[in-house]
This record gives sequence, structure tokens and C-alpha cells, in this order.
Amino acid sequence: MGKGMDENRIAAALALRGISRAQAARALHLSCSALNKKLRGQVPLQPEERLALRRLVTAGEEQRP
Repeated sequence: MGKGMDENRIAAALALRGISRAQAARALHLSCSALNKKLRGQVPLQPEERLALRRLVTAGEEQRP
């Protein structure tokens, strides 16, 4: 169960922030298809991709009251 858990949390965080998968794919310089495969756990996310997604999801948090 652990393999897809992080990917599920990433997908949920993107949705909660209103970031489309297309926007996330562009930010990672991936096709939508490639990102979807990674978020479904069919292809592993690379550490630098995880970091980029985390930065995308948390962008602007430090500016909140």
C-alpha cells in the first residue's frame, strides 16, 4: 500500500490547491500522460520531481496569515 500513497497525497494536494494536472505537468516539463502515470504509481516519481511538486503545492504558503 505504501507505493502509491505518496502519489495519492500529491494528487490530492494539487487538487486542493486548484492546480490542474496540466499545470503541474508543465511545471515539471512532462506531458500530462507522463505525470498521470507517475501519480498513479505506474512509473516512479524521481526525487527532483517530488521536490518540484512539493514546491508547486506549497508556493505562497509563507505569505498566508
